[in-house]
Amino acid sequence: MRKITLLSIVVAMASQLNGQFIQMVNYAGALSSDASEDWTKGWTEWNPKQTSYGVATETTTLNDASGIKNITGTVTLDASKVYLLTSTCVVRSGGKLIIPAGTVVRGVADLTATPKLYATLVIERGGSIEINGTSSNPVVLTSNKDAGVRDRGDWGGLVICGKAVNNQSVDAQLEGFNNVAVDNTLGKYGGTDDADNSGVLKYVRIEFAGLAFEPNKEVNSLTMGSVGSGTVIEGVQCSFGNDDAFEWFGGTVNCKKLIAYKTTDDDFDTDFGYRGAVQFGIAVKDTAYFDLSWNAPSGASTSETFESDNDAAGSGKLPLTAAVFSNITCVGPVPLDKTYADLSATHKGAFRRGARIRRNSRLSIVNSVFMGYRNFVMFDGDSVLTASGVKSTTFSETGNVLRNNFIANTSAAAASGTTNTGLAEVDSKNTPAALDAWLRDAKNSNKIDDVSYASGAILVDPKNATAPDFRPVVASKINTMANYELAILGKFGTFSTVKSVGNMVVTNAYPVPASDKVNVEIYSTLTADASVDIIDITGKIILKLGVQTMIPGGNLITASVADLNEGLYFLSVVSNGAKASYRFTVSH
Repeated sequence: MRKITLLSIVVAMASQLNGQFIQMVNYAGALSSDASEDWTKGWTEWNPKQTSYGVATETTTLNDASGIKNITGTVTLDASKVYLLTSTCVVRSGGKLIIPAGTVVRGVADLTATPKLYATLVIERGGSIEINGTSSNPVVLTSNKDAGVRDRGDWGGLVICGKAVNNQSVDAQLEGFNNVAVDNTLGKYGGTDDADNSGVLKYVRIEFAGLAFEPNKEVNSLTMGSVGSGTVIEGVQCSFGNDDAFEWFGGTVNCKKLIAYKTTDDDFDTDFGYRGAVQFGIAVKDTAYFDLSWNAPSGASTSETFESDNDAAGSGKLPLTAAVFSNITCVGPVPLDKTYADLSATHKGAFRRGARIRRNSRLSIVNSVFMGYRNFVMFDGDSVLTASGVKSTTFSETGNVLRNNFIANTSAAAASGTTNTGLAEVDSKNTPAALDAWLRDAKNSNKIDDVSYASGAILVDPKNATAPDFRPVVASKINTMANYELAILGKFGTFSTVKSVGNMVVTNAYPVPASDKVNVEIYSTLTADASVDIIDITGKIILKLGVQTMIPGGNLITASVADLNEGLYFLSVVSNGAKASYRFTVSH
């Protein structure tokens, strides 16, 4: 064997998440059949249009006559009061807003007023929010309109900006904020601290949010720009939003127990290098709520449960969008006991697939449940098909992973065509056969249409309008199909989302498989030395690369593997007493 030669160093980035965030359970989807373990009980609300909320009694704490309220110190709300939000309330760097359990904030916007009233809560970089709801006493951020007339877009929403890495800029700005009249510098996000802490969100409902700053530039119910992994998000229900329920623009924040209920556009939208992990979520589509621009000549937007881009250009900018979603229950727009063919022409156009992964994204969805969509997933673009190994018929360990999912209603959802099979969908430049076969391959362990999409056959009562029950029926295979080794843990050793070594992360090894050379990406937050070796499956060191000095940002080691035998190998990185490995294969 000849000595591995270090050839180049280039920029690459990845997150530093802790693989222990993922909780192992024995079921796919968000819930088990055990009613005592139903985490949706006690804090959720499925009929907020008719819920009785108290009249706003405190009108000054979150508002200012100028249209913008700046919080620079610590402000703690009082749960005995109901707060009105009309202004743009901004928690500036160094400021903190604390909202205790049981607090209700009621927002209402008025863009015809002078100054304009955006009724939006914005946490700027360096600011902090603590929403301390409980599973029996949540915090509620909702509309100030009366029951029965509340609707999507009554107020802005919650926007959190952090200092974690995204793939656009260290000083990016969220869409539409450049034209906010009260302060057009708001919504800046980005930095270099993936462990940044923007606070705590626990057990909070966000209802009727999504104000349109401009046409097609709405605020999401919960918008997260470069939010770091030091932030805690657990137990958030976004209902009847006017755009996406949850959208991540870069960052590394991990989230648990998210609910997207009857929102307008996408339920979970990931962009600009978001690399967090999300576990336990519920998404519900309703044909009464969809993006009205779905058939617009330009700017058309269909309503998916998952939409994921690396960026609008589909570039290879690093870090790539590479989030992992596990244990998500996704209920599509098709009514139970029906098929996609039963929908109206408008609904057929507005709702098309459960997940649309496009523009070079590396999103992964595992151990989840999909039911009631036209198609399970669309891989939109060559970059996504190639990265996942679909075009080469070789499973990729660094591309999109869709494993161990329970998928129902695709066999009757849509007639096969040049771009879809009823399970898989691709763009007009490709044919869906390879993606369909990839999803059905035993290596992916997806369960596809092995039970009818019928009332009481999969979930207990997922379409109930006021008291849905998303637990799987007792006899369902969902209860015993989780496989974290296949779907997540095996991947964590070879994916940018988990393995970290102190201030360094081994993010990628490619091509897969390698034949002549292997490229290994390592991201570091500082200048530091690391000992790098290649070991075989027995743990024996095969090749020593020696001590390498890593610079802040991305580092790419390119090494020759032409003389290695075919098989599985691990790149071992040791720095400051910590150790991680990254798997890659060699095939000549």
